[in-house]
Amino acid sequence: MVRDSTSIGQEDVDVARKAGWSDEALYDAITVCSLFQFYNNWIDATGVADMPALGYEMSGHRLATQGYASEPPSKRRAESIRSTGPKKSTKSKAAKKSKRSKRSKKA
Repeated sequence: MVRDSTSIGQEDVDVARKAGWSDEALYDAITVCSLFQFYNNWIDATGVADMPALGYEMSGHRLATQGYASEPPSKRRAESIRSTGPKKSTKSKAAKKSKRSKRSKKA
């Protein structure tokens, strides 16, 4: 796949299918190989430097404890509201009514 993708033919696909690979699995494998090849070529051509060992260690720890991605802010906010309930006013009904009546007298 990486050396010469044009050499892959129907015979190769048939061998993979006989080994139990579905069309979806073959598509996914080809996509992953293609993307890694692209990224490797891009990194080599642009001179992107490798991370130091500590960077890999920190990244591994973060992935092990937090996963690949945190929840989107909107989902976190919605869950926070659900778990704590809507914010309630600290003013009593009488205080609100009094404030309304003062406003109406000024008008």
